[in-house]
Amino acid sequence: MIPPLPPLDLHAHVKPTIAPRELEQLGAVVFVATRSLDEFHQTQKRRDSVTIWGVGAHPGVERAQRDFDPDGFAEAIKTTAFVSEVGLDGRSKVPMALQEQTFREVLRALSAKPRIVSIHSNGVSGKVLDALSEVPVRGAVLHWWRGTAAQTARAIELGCWFSINLAGMKYPSDVALIPINRVLIETDHPSGDRGASGPRQPGSVGGVESALALVYGVTSTEIRTQVWKNFADLVDDAGVLGILPAAVRRMTEASKR
Repeated sequence: MIPPLPPLDLHAHVKPTIAPRELEQLGAVVFVATRSLDEFHQTQKRRDSVTIWGVGAHPGVERAQRDFDPDGFAEAIKTTAFVSEVGLDGRSKVPMALQEQTFREVLRALSAKPRIVSIHSNGVSGKVLDALSEVPVRGAVLHWWRGTAAQTARAIELGCWFSINLAGMKYPSDVALIPINRVLIETDHPSGDRGASGPRQPGSVGGVESALALVYGVTSTEIRTQVWKNFADLVDDAGVLGILPAAVRRMTEASKR
């Protein structure tokens, strides 16, 4: 008998100094977004069993943008299945021209070496979709998506997935525009789970699962199963199964049965 699959959190923020045991005790598979190449480099000696550390260049962090090194980024993605947090932010103080230059460099690297990539698009959904149209990549996940209905339809045509957090569930009619087979779940801890009634911690996705179950007319258990199936499809799309931690590889394969 296949054991139940754990919660899957596709986007959270955690300090690189946290003890591996603390992350394992969450009882969840967590994808951690870093904000800069420097922050990602702090994770390189870690050997977490169910946590995947992403390499990022956050559009809201000026130093991460100004210090971004395309060659260093291309080297970094050789060591991880996950890229995050990258993208564009219309409310950032970082000049948009610099953000767009960095994002283009990220997409160029990913077009050559696909990874699961969690993409920030705060206030500039259209610009992000334009960039993905110009430099198509596999494995694109729109994080905390707030696009219009037309933009959501365009993102689906581009092959994107969508990671939903509790804050995003304030707009259930918008979420309902997303096909259930394109939905993933995130906490975006500590920002996206501020209204959580349960523990505010990475991997605590029960509230999102319950809210999604209401939107799609299924049970929370069915949402958990569907999200893992979607994740397996995402892994196949990006071609990163072989570089996931062994335990996560086993769970991903089990979700296909």
